[in-house]
Amino acid sequence: MKKTYSIQTLPKSYEELCQIYLPRTIHDNVDLKNTIEIVDILAGHKLNQDQEDYLETLSELIEAYESEHHPLPKSSGLGSLKFLLEENHLNGKDLAEILKSSHSLGYKILAGDRNLTPQQMKALGERFSVDPGLFL
Repeated sequence: MKKTYSIQTLPKSYEELCQIYLPRTIHDNVDLKNTIEIVDILAGHKLNQDQEDYLETLSELIEAYESEHHPLPKSSGLGSLKFLLEENHLNGKDLAEILKSSHSLGYKILAGDRNLTPQQMKALGERFSVDPGLFL
């Protein structure tokens, strides 16, 4: 992408959005980076229907690429939690803050000394945008 865009400068119609960045199959990390750049501009804002459709299309392309090239490891709930924390540069203290609990609980969970409750799994699912069942 040559020009820098913001939510205010992005086009409002699907056709105009496609003129600045045409949705297509992601083939490499450069394509991924460019697609994520547009998604980051659109995400979290009030969008019209064309912008919503465009965002959904780009999100599906990212999901397809990442599921093929960067799949989440098949592991235990604790392994999945550790992976997500590592990928987000978080530690036991951060985990405790997400769970709204004492700092020691975060470290105890990561050490395998304590299990997650269903409420904690739900909080983690919301924080990382994953199914809470991932932490079982």
